[in-house]
Amino acid sequence: MQIILANIHVYRWLLLAESSRTATVRRLTLAHLSRLDYCTYIQYLYSEPRSMNFDQAKTLRLQRWRATLDDQDFRMQNPEGHRETLQEMAATLRDEGLIDRLEQFDMNEMANAAYWHAVEELQNSPGHYRGASTYDVVQIDNGNLLGTISRSIFNFESDEPRGASFAYDGKVYSDADGMRLTLSLSRKIGRISGLVLEMNGRRYQLVETERMIAGVTHRPLSDADAYRALIDAAQVAKEERNLRAFEKVRPHIESAAFCICPDCLDNFSARDDCSTCAGKGFVTKLAPAGPR
Repeated sequence: MQIILANIHVYRWLLLAESSRTATVRRLTLAHLSRLDYCTYIQYLYSEPRSMNFDQAKTLRLQRWRATLDDQDFRMQNPEGHRETLQEMAATLRDEGLIDRLEQFDMNEMANAAYWHAVEELQNSPGHYRGASTYDVVQIDNGNLLGTISRSIFNFESDEPRGASFAYDGKVYSDADGMRLTLSLSRKIGRISGLVLEMNGRRYQLVETERMIAGVTHRPLSDADAYRALIDAAQVAKEERNLRAFEKVRPHIESAAFCICPDCLDNFSARDDCSTCAGKGFVTKLAPAGPR
């Protein structure tokens, strides 16, 4: 593609108007962008026009912020990252003079509300696949290890050659129907629902072994007392609407080897007599039995 484009003049007319009445245009060719690779060039073509007036620039940037706010997949995949991104975008708009301090405050409040809403949804739903995590892919009926998924890259446990043209055995993608695993060599597709992969008529459990949290790789919390302490700290932070404290502990709670008891739901009045969790309010996550 780069070779073809290098021999073809690609024109782009950029509006450089100071007002709606006068405008000049200039022609760009790849010769002007000889040091840019193709992806950067395409990004340049679709970048924000440099001559936008204030209202146009503000409208476009607010549309981008709103699109990020409404990105359901991003919000549910990484609530903390979603909120942080929205607030960074709002801060940039404020620094560039496109919004005032009150508008920034309102946008940050909407980002916070989206975060709390995502947290509520996640607490009332089964496990979710996380792109920042590493998983063992374990066959449910016999416990055999099929392979691992790390940062959405899949590799089989066996050392069978994958072909010279492939650096990995498969990759996890997100589409309109949810999450899917596409194998590189055979192009076979498996569907991921919650933390269960269905492929070739078999079902596999995704068992989380690591997660990247705030740029640091952590193994799932396996200490029951520490988990109880985090649950209590999160509850206090939630009641006080202390978002900063809550978002620090939530990923560790979610990735832990435990989960809230499905029967008593860690309700203070019910957990003491709960036989499922023996009064602890939480249980160990189920994992496929058998060899790994």
